[in-house]
Amino acid sequence: MVKTSIIVLTYNQLALTKQCLESIWTHTDDDCIEVIVVDNGSHDGTQDYLKQIPSIKTIFNETNKGFAKACNQGLEAASGDNVLFLNNDTVVTNHWLEPMIKLLYHNDKIGMVGPVSNYVSGPQQISVDYTSLEGIEDFSQRHCMRHRGKSRSVLRLVGFCLLVKKEVLDKIGCFDERFGGGSFEDDDLCLRALQAGYQLKIALDSFVHHHGHATFSGNPDVSISRLYQVNRQAFVDKWKQDVTAFIDPQPELTALVPSKARSILHIGCGAGAAGAELLNRQTCTLHGIEEDTLLRTIASAYYEQVTSADTETCRLPYPEAFFDAILIGDLLNCAMYPQRTIEALALYLKPSGSLICSIPNTAYADTLFSLLCGTPAHTHFITPQNVNTLFPEHLYDIKSTTSHSAVPESNIQLFLQEAEYLAGQFGLPLDDLSKHAQIDYMFVHAMKKKQPEAEVAI
Repeated sequence: MVKTSIIVLTYNQLALTKQCLESIWTHTDDDCIEVIVVDNGSHDGTQDYLKQIPSIKTIFNETNKGFAKACNQGLEAASGDNVLFLNNDTVVTNHWLEPMIKLLYHNDKIGMVGPVSNYVSGPQQISVDYTSLEGIEDFSQRHCMRHRGKSRSVLRLVGFCLLVKKEVLDKIGCFDERFGGGSFEDDDLCLRALQAGYQLKIALDSFVHHHGHATFSGNPDVSISRLYQVNRQAFVDKWKQDVTAFIDPQPELTALVPSKARSILHIGCGAGAAGAELLNRQTCTLHGIEEDTLLRTIASAYYEQVTSADTETCRLPYPEAFFDAILIGDLLNCAMYPQRTIEALALYLKPSGSLICSIPNTAYADTLFSLLCGTPAHTHFITPQNVNTLFPEHLYDIKSTTSHSAVPESNIQLFLQEAEYLAGQFGLPLDDLSKHAQIDYMFVHAMKKKQPEAEVAI
């Protein structure tokens, strides 16, 4: 039997703290847990209430030490095999902990697990149909029954309810206290776990209600907007990239991957968020190519192999006709000569295999304006009008060409509309300028042609 140390932080909000602790005692086997409450200088009777409960461990700070510091204090007092960090503005439900524990120990690679909730950012958020606290338990039972035993791989879990193996924390360290009062300390911890080779999972059959931002809304001395901005900059300073660079799952790209594809190469795989989404959807083996050392290390948590192979020469460390699908995250960033790269990659695709490319539109308003200013973002001029010409007809059939639209800066958009009007006055063909200026990326799904037998023999 594994023991879980549940660490709850409090800073005022006595009513919510009572509700949270009572839900833990109602829905959790006492023999499997220890509850540690770290109070950050409450002055609303919370400390008096906690002192009356002999079954919990308590730590009382004279002042608000912030989320990261207080969590680390609780961690020092923990004796469990795993640790669960839990906000005091949560309400746990029946059988909330067992599915997370089961998933955490499903294999050695899983290091962190979180539940789904009504109020949380990212893929842990689900739609609920209850309108009062009385309806939580009924909803949770129905939802968890439908999703029993199901999970989802992610690159980010939110710290409102975060279960971590103690051995993982011993290896990667505790919360980084530079992140102060809250925000981004959980993102940072997740990245360090991924960097160490551990996977993060959402237990889809565990539901925890979250009131959300109660510490901030109930304590006017704590500014959530200021903390967010300060800690976001601290995150960028530490990791040299914004958090979005790590967690973008590239949904338009992965949506084009055939469900039967089993062996997949992802060129420009980044931190592996797209690969994690593919693993959630289908059984497959992922190989990645990524130049950035940090991103390559993080992606390795989900990819079978991630290398820094030279995509320009396309001398890749794989056999011929090895992949069912090859994805290119951003063709113009991965290839100086894109048509040559596309042609060479056919060698590694199985017959009827899929080549799926994300291609920036050079005619997008912001990109086009930078070109007019003499500061082009790309060395190739690829637009919706000529994108299909990148794929040699003797090698590929174009299955689909789709696009993603983004609203350009209003002044640039107005400038291009005026340019289109003036071109019309001089009889110049710029009718599609405004339309193409709305498209920032194009997505092409091409399929490798089956070569005639005689051609193969040669």
